[in-house]
Amino acid sequence: MDQAVPALAQSTQRRGSCCNRSEGTNMKARNTFLIGTLSVAVFYVVWQVDRSSAQAGVNSLAEAAVMTGAAVLGQTADYEYIGSNKCKKCHLPQHKDWEKKAHGTALETLKPGNKTEAKTKHKLDPAKDYAKDAACVVCHVVGLGKPGGYQIPADEEAAKKVKRLEGVGCEMCHGPASKYNDIHEEIMKSKRMYKVEELYAAGMLKADKAVCLTCHNEKSPTVDASVPFDYEKMNEKGVHAHTPLKQRE
Repeated sequence: MDQAVPALAQSTQRRGSCCNRSEGTNMKARNTFLIGTLSVAVFYVVWQVDRSSAQAGVNSLAEAAVMTGAAVLGQTADYEYIGSNKCKKCHLPQHKDWEKKAHGTALETLKPGNKTEAKTKHKLDPAKDYAKDAACVVCHVVGLGKPGGYQIPADEEAAKKVKRLEGVGCEMCHGPASKYNDIHEEIMKSKRMYKVEELYAAGMLKADKAVCLTCHNEKSPTVDASVPFDYEKMNEKGVHAHTPLKQRE
């Protein structure tokens, strides 16, 4: 895909130099090049969204676009997942609380013998290892199939490498942190005040209802479609403890 645009540009240049076209013809060629480039870009975005759709087991491009948050035009290429342990050193109370709750232990629920009553209730096989099923795993780990994200392990060695990405970690709600984590560390060292907008500009997502609905929707086999996700209630309950952020303006 990356080679397509340069190749198109070179082709346009050769036609212009060999035939010695008029200015009007050259203008037309440049316009054609721009249209072709835009078409390539649009195709790439649709391909990214469609790929996300396949990974998450969703059926529409709209759902996949929401699932990838603001990543379709940026995060997939520019930002990577780094794991919740990187957040832990500055947000220890939140991390300790999170790892004991449902989101922190989400991957464990997919393994055989766990949550047997719930699985039976929703007509799932309690003996099956759903931790190997990408359609399930995508909502139980951090960044499945994305740069730096979780990969379903083929052996014990691979499982050790992705351990840090198990569970619905920080980045599933706040976005891949490879860039905004650097800003966090600089803020902690300098002790300066900051605005959340500079973190959003570095790939952080706003943890709102739309983010939650990427997984808490009727596509989940354990969600009753007749009972809408109550964001206000669940937000009040909280994914983790919250403490004041002293340096945020």
